[in-house]
Amino acid sequence: MKPHHLVLLASAILAIEVRAQPPANVVVPPGYTMTAIATGLNFPTAIAFVGDSVWVTEAGIMTPPAVKKIDKQGTVTTVLTDSMLPAGILVAPVTGITYANGWIWLVHRETATSGGVPVGAISKFMPQDPAGTFQVVLTGLPSFGDHPGSSIAFGSDSRAYFETGTPTNASVVGPDNSWAVSDPTFYDFPPVDIELSGIGYRTAHPFPLDPQATKITEPFMPFGGGTVAAGTVVPGVSPAHPGNGVVTTGSGAVYSFNPQASDAAATLRLEAWGFRDPFGMGFDPFNPSVLFVSNNGSDDRGSRPIGNDWDDLFVIHPGAGVQFFGWPDYFHDPVSHQPLPVSDAFFCPPHPPYGMCPQFAFSDSFRATLTVQPAFAELEDHASANMFDFSSTAEFGYVGDIFIAETGSVSGTGATSLIGFKVARIDHSTGTVSDFIAHPSNDMATVFSPDGFNKPIDVKFRGPDMFIADFGIFVPAKPTPGSGKIWMVSHGE
Repeated sequence: MKPHHLVLLASAILAIEVRAQPPANVVVPPGYTMTAIATGLNFPTAIAFVGDSVWVTEAGIMTPPAVKKIDKQGTVTTVLTDSMLPAGILVAPVTGITYANGWIWLVHRETATSGGVPVGAISKFMPQDPAGTFQVVLTGLPSFGDHPGSSIAFGSDSRAYFETGTPTNASVVGPDNSWAVSDPTFYDFPPVDIELSGIGYRTAHPFPLDPQATKITEPFMPFGGGTVAAGTVVPGVSPAHPGNGVVTTGSGAVYSFNPQASDAAATLRLEAWGFRDPFGMGFDPFNPSVLFVSNNGSDDRGSRPIGNDWDDLFVIHPGAGVQFFGWPDYFHDPVSHQPLPVSDAFFCPPHPPYGMCPQFAFSDSFRATLTVQPAFAELEDHASANMFDFSSTAEFGYVGDIFIAETGSVSGTGATSLIGFKVARIDHSTGTVSDFIAHPSNDMATVFSPDGFNKPIDVKFRGPDMFIADFGIFVPAKPTPGSGKIWMVSHGE
């Protein structure tokens, strides 16, 4: 953003000085204004509000992971970095931040004391003394692979809810998983006991662990282990039965815990599983017994590539039993939102390795025990639909609707063009998806304009104002530290 003069934009909830120039590379709906309250950030990932300040996490890519505070004058202050804590505690990426019960809660990685493997962690600190009050609440979450956990939300039942990502694209470790070279004995750890089909996959192409591209890997198994018998059981992991000695929860799942407990791990409860990359999370403010979760669909990559798996928005009913959402054997029809089996021709990519379309990972008998939940909404394929929030004021408009950040497509996923890079609106009544803030054309020059709106990753409302964390200029463009921004969108002049 160019150094334009500051103006004071009135807000009934949060008065904050903003840069008056709107981004020139997007289309904003009539009657809405969009201005930057902070620029020069290093790949910001999430937003929280404490009093009249905005708190932002920075991922830790090319620069140290950090938490920064933006005051109502727009001054940015670094309040926490990895160097303020013991080594290995705050490890990139830092992906989530939430303020609840007087504490700021972070979702991040840390280095496991056993083996030095990166694992997911949830920590908390007091706003007035971040480093001095910092404490890890949960650790050992699966975060060593492609998809770290990203969000934490607090329910009206006094429990905290969080997500775990999956280390692979579609349950098979392969040449698309760069982490496997250093951690070859790790894989997707299920949250429940599962039963395998016995169908394995040959490496799609050579890489350091398999120079000849001949090894066979089963779903939910270490790389190159060969085929197993149909009906082989892979046990679910838990704090009592950790995976590889360090991983304490299953992959691709939503759990809850008691945030007031002295031993949070002892209060863990599995709420749902069968997600590939659950990213955003939020309780419906008009029905707090309903939890929405966004999910990044599978890619056309690796030894078990999946085609046409659109990004999803799902609904969980906490406390109503463990719900299953399909991954890695069921995905969702973009029109009906109903589950379809992976064997459906719609999910076979154009050029599957060795001509083999994806087969079932789970055995027939195990799949017969599963009830796959439908999707509430289906977003675009490869859009990277991430964090979201609900409009709750008539002043902003669209009361009850969900506004979600689509961070955008990257190379190597099967995407053939630039998709996403916008904020979409999801109708709360119908699940219909439409553009809210988008580029007039998705080309490199427009999307990655240095002064403009690039890759939104989080949307949060404070009263009638929408705030957007813009990750900045990143792949498929050349990653540029200092290009991240926080935007504010308001209704009216």
